[in-house]
Amino acid sequence: MLAEDRARPYLTEQVVLDRARAGDSEAFDRLFREHKDGVYSCLWHLLDGEAEVVEEAVGSVFLNAYRSLARFRGDSAFSTWLYRIAVNEAHARLREKRRRKLLSWLSMHEPKTVNECHSRLDDPAERLLRTEDELSLRRAVNSLPEPYRTPVVLRYIGGMPAPEISAALGRPAGTVRYQLSRALQILRERLGSDWTK
Repeated sequence: MLAEDRARPYLTEQVVLDRARAGDSEAFDRLFREHKDGVYSCLWHLLDGEAEVVEEAVGSVFLNAYRSLARFRGDSAFSTWLYRIAVNEAHARLREKRRRKLLSWLSMHEPKTVNECHSRLDDPAERLLRTEDELSLRRAVNSLPEPYRTPVVLRYIGGMPAPEISAALGRPAGTVRYQLSRALQILRERLGSDWTK
């Protein structure tokens, strides 16, 4: 397929998707290359920018997508289906993180947590990404209650339109529009009106 794709780079996503469903691994690789950055960005913001966790989650999302590809009905865009898998993966990881945090709190001494904190602060890439404004905005988005946080990440960081967010989250479109509006209102209150214009 690779030589054929070079000759016909304009293949539609549906053709590539059909080939991937038929077991063509190069076709799935192409889908991966086209969508990995968006999925990574979505997970980066949902999982608090922990690079190792995000990379592992991206791998899990695409592995799950590959295994479930035959069950993809095509009722929505492939990207919508993929983002739904990503959101579910993020929520599962956050639940696990909360569970581990509770268990570590109960044990009172968790040296691994202290070491992770120091290693993140020593990483030059982490310092570069954390300018004061970005950190304020990220904290504000991360502190949004969950009914609002995921739609905000998908819309303003993932660039998804409201109807796709609705399909990805399985929520009515009106609910998603309300959640986005309410989230912006909360962010304005926390950050000031200049941030959300």
